[in-house]
Amino acid sequence: MSAARSSRQRPTELAPPPADISALRTRRRQARRRRRLARVDVGLGVAGALMLLIASPGLAITGLIAALVLAACVVSFLVQRRRSRRVARAPRARPRAGSGARRRA
Repeated sequence: MSAARSSRQRPTELAPPPADISALRTRRRQARRRRRLARVDVGLGVAGALMLLIASPGLAITGLIAALVLAACVVSFLVQRRRSRRVARAPRARPRAGSGARRRA
């Protein structure tokens, strides 16, 4: 008897297929777009770093500029993360206390 699962058995922990395939396609398209933009960002960063190393008069100045750019990136990341958490925590539309059907005592 083999420890491997036979191909006929379906694992029970798999999630059911999404009801809306278009939503799945949209999420995949957005994920591809984010990965592509991340690659472009890394490429531009590497090109900028090479130009900075070639054009700057010394490594100390290059290090200072790199530290400033890194600090700006960290601040940008933290602001974006905080903003996305606020959006996720935002209360959904709740009915007001006086707008529902009133009960009589």
